[in-house]
Amino acid sequence: METKSARQLKKEAKEREKLRRPLKTVVHPTRIIAYLVQLAIAYYMHDFLRNHFMMIVMWVILVLPIFDLITFILLYRGVRIELSAPEREVNRNSVGYLNLKLINTSYLVSYDVNVKLDVENSFYKDSSATLLSLPISAGSNAEKQIPIKYSMNGIYKYSIKAITIRDLLGFVSVKKAFDETAEVNVYPERALAAEVDMSDMNKGMTESEETVKKGHDFSDVSDVREYIPGDKLMSIHWKLSAKRDILMVKDRVAMSDQQMVILTELSGSDEEVDEILTLTYAVTKRLVQEQTYVRLLWWSEGNYSFEERQIMSLRDLREAFTEIYYASIYYDPEKTRGYMSSIYPELKAYVKVAMFEGQANVLVLEQD
Repeated sequence: METKSARQLKKEAKEREKLRRPLKTVVHPTRIIAYLVQLAIAYYMHDFLRNHFMMIVMWVILVLPIFDLITFILLYRGVRIELSAPEREVNRNSVGYLNLKLINTSYLVSYDVNVKLDVENSFYKDSSATLLSLPISAGSNAEKQIPIKYSMNGIYKYSIKAITIRDLLGFVSVKKAFDETAEVNVYPERALAAEVDMSDMNKGMTESEETVKKGHDFSDVSDVREYIPGDKLMSIHWKLSAKRDILMVKDRVAMSDQQMVILTELSGSDEEVDEILTLTYAVTKRLVQEQTYVRLLWWSEGNYSFEERQIMSLRDLREAFTEIYYASIYYDPEKTRGYMSSIYPELKAYVKVAMFEGQANVLVLEQD
């Protein structure tokens, strides 16, 4: 015999399965049967009483579906829906809002419009759906503000692919297709814990001049001089060299000759990776605030290589995390250590943010 909790779990499973199905046009046979029963009663009452009032009632019931059809066509054409997210960027564990607007340009009503709101966090491959039932008044806009608690990092993609509109007699719910979408980027935001000793991370510093990617130069041009053997090709002022017919180089004053190399390990369960990302964000943010340039790395399963970004501002940090959210989670935390030594042999040490002893930790790894 099933227990009450077992029946509840089975009911919830059926509801989830129902929400996974796309909305479609549905005929409601019980309402049609109820209408036919009423029509039959009106006919037999007219046949028995033989008065004009029952004849009028019978004819009104008979023509109601035709009137219902005409008004429903006008209503169907006049209904549309809009979806928007006022805040495109929010912090983890905060509450954001979605704005849903149901617009009716016709002068007709419907007491049951079903809206299926799909949500997906593509980074964690997690998706769910909510079914909203809304009435719409004649010639008006029905606005609903939906609060959302963001408990995980990632890109949340909201979409409404269709709605169903029910006629006044309740015979049918007709599907109307839409393509409304909204996106919200959720970033980690927390104070750096006192147990994270930033001084231990100094071993992860490396010469930025040797490792910086093209297009990012931590220096200012102070002068232009003639080329001296040993000068770097990237410092040559090509336009001025062409004018003077001699190689000229840009003399630079370094703003910072070091940068912190941080590898964020996208390995583990969804909750573990979320904690790793949160700690990575907090550590990197602190370093940027202290005007330390950061070279942020993560392993890309799709490209089978490391992705890296130079972090010189909080805007750079958020843009880098947006790219991380398109990466894939893997399940071997040791795989990156061998790849780091083969792809980045010039690094003597680097900082790795990973799970250690059951929690996200900052580790300094030295390379031979």
